Amino acid sequence: MAKLNLNPGETMIGSGQMSLYQKQGLTKKPFQGNVFVTNQRACFKIIMMPGEPDMNLPLEEIKGFSVGKIALFTAVTIHSKSGETYPLTGFPAKKLQDWLRQVGVQEL
Repeated sequence: MAKLNLNPGETMIGSGQMSLYQKQGLTKKPFQGNVFVTNQRACFKIIMMPGEPDMNLPLEEIKGFSVGKIALFTAVTIHSKSGETYPLTGFPAKKLQDWLRQVGVQEL
């Protein structure tokens, strides 16, 4: 699993492999990667593209999260205060909800 470079004073709350759905043309396409929740931010890094995370939201920029479905899969969507959405699916979807609650992110 990919690693996240932690900032000073930052601690990992949880991480796991998930898919992030991002718009490509007229449809949304899943990208495999790793989600990270720390005491300071929520991040997602695509496996095939090293470098900066594709989602890197400080906790104070997260409006909340919602739970729904994409096809047959449980989707946890992280909503930023600026209106961006980050739908994530995968095995740790239930754990992701717990990690977000643990750091004070509210379910919408």
